[in-house]
Amino acid sequence: MKYFFVLGKNPTLSTTEILSLLGRDEVKYRLLGCSISVLLIETEKELDVPYLMKELGGTIKVGLIHANEFANIGELDANNLIDAFLPATGKKTFFGFSLYKLNNQVNIFKLQNKIYKLGLEIKNHLKDQGRSARLVVAREGAELSSVIVEKNKLLTQGAEIVILADENKIYLGQTLAVQEFEDYGRRDFGRPSRDIVSGVMPPKLAKMMINLAQIKFDQTLLDPFCGSGTIISEALLMGYQNLIGSDVSNKAIEDSKLNLDWLIKTYNLQLTTYNLILLDARNISSQIKSDSIDAIVTEPYLGPGLRASATEEEMKKIADELSQLYLAVFRNFKQILKPHGRAIIIFPVFKPADKHQAIYLSIVKEIKNLGFRLVNPLPTQAGQSTELNKIYSHFNITDRGSIIYSRPDQRVLREIFIWEKI
Repeated sequence: MKYFFVLGKNPTLSTTEILSLLGRDEVKYRLLGCSISVLLIETEKELDVPYLMKELGGTIKVGLIHANEFANIGELDANNLIDAFLPATGKKTFFGFSLYKLNNQVNIFKLQNKIYKLGLEIKNHLKDQGRSARLVVAREGAELSSVIVEKNKLLTQGAEIVILADENKIYLGQTLAVQEFEDYGRRDFGRPSRDIVSGVMPPKLAKMMINLAQIKFDQTLLDPFCGSGTIISEALLMGYQNLIGSDVSNKAIEDSKLNLDWLIKTYNLQLTTYNLILLDARNISSQIKSDSIDAIVTEPYLGPGLRASATEEEMKKIADELSQLYLAVFRNFKQILKPHGRAIIIFPVFKPADKHQAIYLSIVKEIKNLGFRLVNPLPTQAGQSTELNKIYSHFNITDRGSIIYSRPDQRVLREIFIWEKI
């Protein structure tokens, strides 16, 4: 069976998360193609798409590919599409098209007009059958947003028909689930405590980082810089049963407790096993047993808020101070992580306003010397090395083996690493 995943704003991180989750759940798959917009895989068994959509933080849509492949749009027949995707239900039918390119050489604009005409043809055929129908059109571009798909009932009273275009063929699919955008907004902005000063991690990013850890639900996850509890909250919501959050700030512990209580009540959670500890991460091995943690997922202190006039020298000083903090923390990680346990961690990258070269924490070699190795974010598969090199060619993995997560206007970028204890 073939499935497509429409990727979020950071396609490298979104793809890494998807493949990590499939690896965690021991799903056998084969990569068929990928672009900066969409990932296409083939699996031996049927996937639980609603479950996958709930587990993934960086995926916009998930859907199933139709059995047939076509050479071009002209081969698509309106009546056949109605039979395949729009069976009569006695209710008004809502449908729309989204077009994604599997190859960056594909010219989307040449295909858009053909698809729109096909949509009008389908609508006329439905009208001839005495069926009330509405063709839902994207406000701009060739893709319907998850909001449009959800709000226009395409998942419940019709279909979003998805076309994936390659150079030599097209895949025809149907969206089965979209990202729960309202739910993420509620967890981000509706929780009782948000510490803007210390920084707020988006719930989607927290979930993506948790999935990179690839641990089972009964294993132990630690966030030693828990802040307002975003990572612990998302892990709890995902079903993880053994969670520890710690922070040097008493306010952070109180905020985490407040947010976790709100989460448990709001979502009526039954599994609520977590432990919050007031503790400096540089001494965390003093209260947590050696070789007891399966994974660490955290966004540490990223430094003080930067003034608009902050100089390159000031940023380098902050980077040097944070480097010492992080090295001390990794010495503790070495003690408390189980062998092969992972640390999914964010480092800050400082971007000077005067467009000088970005400033990174130069501690990768030192961390390796402590007994860690960097995990390649994009996994390899036996027998697919040549294909994967082509598929992965447009992704942005840094020379340091990390993934950058940021907005264009940010002065402090997030650099995500996957470390494994040797």
